[in-house]
Amino acid sequence: MDNWKNKQKIIVQLVCLLLSLGLWIYVTNIENPIKSYELSRVPVEIKNADSLKDAGLALVPNQQFYVNLKIEGNSQELFSVDKSDFTISVDLNEFVLKSGENKIAVNIENAPSTVKIKNSNGLTITINTEAYSTKEVPVKSKIDVISKSSYYVATPVFSPETIIVSGPESLVNKVTKVVAEGQESNAVKTIVKDYIVIPVDENDKEVTGVQLSQKWAEATIEINEGKTVPIKINTTGALASGLRLKSISSAITEIGITGPESILNSISEIGTETINLSEIKDSTNIDVALGIPDGILIHNGENSITVSIVVEKVQTREFTIGYSMIGKQDGINIVPDNNKVTITVSGFEDILNSLTEANFTAELDVSEYTEDGEFSKAPTVNLVGVDNVNIDSISEIKLTVTKDVPTSGDEVQEEVSQQ
Repeated sequence: MDNWKNKQKIIVQLVCLLLSLGLWIYVTNIENPIKSYELSRVPVEIKNADSLKDAGLALVPNQQFYVNLKIEGNSQELFSVDKSDFTISVDLNEFVLKSGENKIAVNIENAPSTVKIKNSNGLTITINTEAYSTKEVPVKSKIDVISKSSYYVATPVFSPETIIVSGPESLVNKVTKVVAEGQESNAVKTIVKDYIVIPVDENDKEVTGVQLSQKWAEATIEINEGKTVPIKINTTGALASGLRLKSISSAITEIGITGPESILNSISEIGTETINLSEIKDSTNIDVALGIPDGILIHNGENSITVSIVVEKVQTREFTIGYSMIGKQDGINIVPDNNKVTITVSGFEDILNSLTEANFTAELDVSEYTEDGEFSKAPTVNLVGVDNVNIDSISEIKLTVTKDVPTSGDEVQEEVSQQ
């Protein structure tokens, strides 16, 4: 019983659905009532944008222009209408625009005859403009040239060397250069070729929306068989007192050069500009230019190297050594307060590190002391087997001097001797 009731219910629902569908088909196709509909984001074409240049203006980049159309028509016609059926435009030749925001009426050139545009009057778009700008930028190379072994490729030379970029000021200001891109393989002779140039910003990212005075540049790439020569670091003057040159070097020790064979054969090395050592006060890195002869080109295009100068400063160190006492008179007792002397020496680290007590001799001459008392004197110290070390200071030894006291027998003997 329950199954039958469920089946009846389903049958009733299906019948209702069919009746509704039939009614909709009837109303749509037979009655075909008039309806309204809003067609959103219908594109608007901008014509004669270049005419803004005459007023010193340009369109602000990345603008999109659309209008919303309120259309009316039969249900069947509205259902088949598409945005592409409409041609809507703005001719900038017909308006005087100012820098900034401009509200401009659009022109409906084409529309389906089966529908009516209810808001055709008063349809506008907002156009933003800014200053039109031009700038001259250099042409740079991103041409990857692969030459055969022992051949050197010179830096490309472009004609023209600069190109004018024009367009909206905000975009033109981003452009720092135009780059020529390309790739050449197995190159063994000079290349003269046109390359497309692309405007880029400081990060080498392409800037779109600007115009170039020309879209290509002719590159001349000299390719000659060359050779590799050492780099000589030239110096003059001497370091200030208390400094010693420990090393002077560069990570780049040789360089590839190319040019006419007659010039290449006469070159055995490339020298740097002269470094004045008297101006060096501490270890440092200096960028110095290379002395490139006329007619010679550098393989990597770099005409300077970084020279690392390492200087060493004089250091001081103390040594404590024994000494010998000389010149002591008979009958005189001399007692030092210390049997070692402290010496301060100065020199460069490697020499000071090599010193031992064997490199020093120290003598304390006490021949001058013949009376009782307390005295101070520094030993005489000499260096043995070492140069370029200075003795800066020597500690003094405190001496207690006493004379021997004669015995009675000694006194009688002295009197007899005197008689």
